[in-house]
Amino acid sequence: MDKNNQYLTTKEGLEQLKNELQERETLTREKISNVLNEMRSQGDLSENDGYSMAVEEQNINEERIRELKEKIKNAKIIESKKKDIVHIGDTVILKGKKELQYQIVGEDETNPLEGKISHLSPVGQIVMGRKINSDVELPSLDGKETYKIVDIL
Repeated sequence: MDKNNQYLTTKEGLEQLKNELQERETLTREKISNVLNEMRSQGDLSENDGYSMAVEEQNINEERIRELKEKIKNAKIIESKKKDIVHIGDTVILKGKKELQYQIVGEDETNPLEGKISHLSPVGQIVMGRKINSDVELPSLDGKETYKIVDIL
């Protein structure tokens, strides 16, 4: 979340959060409850590792539910209308030694294998707010490489 307590995301990212929340509040809770009931039926809980692990899993699930509700409550969907400056939701094409293409997304939407990087990632922070034809220095194994923003989709 940013300093204004807003959670910046795309429309698709907000839908993913809502879907995860629904799954955690229904299926995951039910699954954990079933495991807890099964472990309780085995008697002495003080030395039952399965019970302890299920309680820990329940705590983790409930914490994630609280986190998801907070993010959904504070979500601000970013829809870029202008394509001359890089915003969340935009796909940016960079040319340097090679051509790179990244979609800039909210922090929970990242998937490098699909070319989706967070606006909070090092590359995301470098390209956010930049215009077409801007030169940017991106981190590389050799230090830094210069790329030009050639298009914003």
